[in-house]
Amino acid sequence: MKKLLFFDIDGTLVDFGNSTMSPSTADALINAKQNGHMIFLCTGRSYNQIYPSLKAFDFDGVVAAAGGYVTVGDKVIAHHVYGQNLLQKVLDTVGDNDTGLIFQTKDKSITNHKWTDKFISAFSKQFDMHVIQDNPTFKDIVIDDELSSFSNRYADVESTIYCNCNYHIDDLRKLLGDEFVVTLSSFKEPEPYSGEITLRGVNKATGIRDVVEFLHMSQADTIGFGDGQNDFDMLRYCDIGVAMGNSSDEVKAVADIVTDDIKEDGLKNAMVHLGLV
Repeated sequence: MKKLLFFDIDGTLVDFGNSTMSPSTADALINAKQNGHMIFLCTGRSYNQIYPSLKAFDFDGVVAAAGGYVTVGDKVIAHHVYGQNLLQKVLDTVGDNDTGLIFQTKDKSITNHKWTDKFISAFSKQFDMHVIQDNPTFKDIVIDDELSSFSNRYADVESTIYCNCNYHIDDLRKLLGDEFVVTLSSFKEPEPYSGEITLRGVNKATGIRDVVEFLHMSQADTIGFGDGQNDFDMLRYCDIGVAMGNSSDEVKAVADIVTDDIKEDGLKNAMVHLGLV
């Protein structure tokens, strides 16, 4: 029977700091499509931050911005944005306290010089500078130092990534309130002061549900593959949730299956195990 397969990007489809899928992963995806299954990106990245090589691959659609922007084929079936008031709330909470912020929309990422320096400093502890410069997050980023009208001009923000926050994640959740969900970042440093700020009620699971309903299929037809804390909703929602071997213990605990590490052909091995390829 045809299945809908949803794949996180960083740590699942590609290793951190690498924009290219391994041959075994690419072959498994192609084989799955040949066997009649549909394949979707399912990522916390906004659409503009997805690697060009992945956009060029023959995916059937995208769940981007952790459910904020959803497509099937060329059709946009869901799009959720902060709006002016909620964007201003984020700015009022952490815009002035040395936190690095990157605001994500479908078409662009927006930051300022101070925030960019914070991110480059955090990422440079893990990746070479050429990896950072080639990352879509930084390659075509909009630098805007004028904060007074920021919320008016960028009300179409879908999500925010932050780093080096002065607030522990638990405190930031309380400060931002019920409108937002704050999740630890996929990159390892500097936890627990880096993460993602997304709209409450919008997540990878709701994006997958949008796809399922649009295609008139069933939740029972879904399989999700992930490795990070922003994959919890996906792994719980999908009929089968697969955690990569490089996942944290918390992620593995919510999955139905734990496969091998991404460096050990974990994605392909899981798909073979499930009879998809």
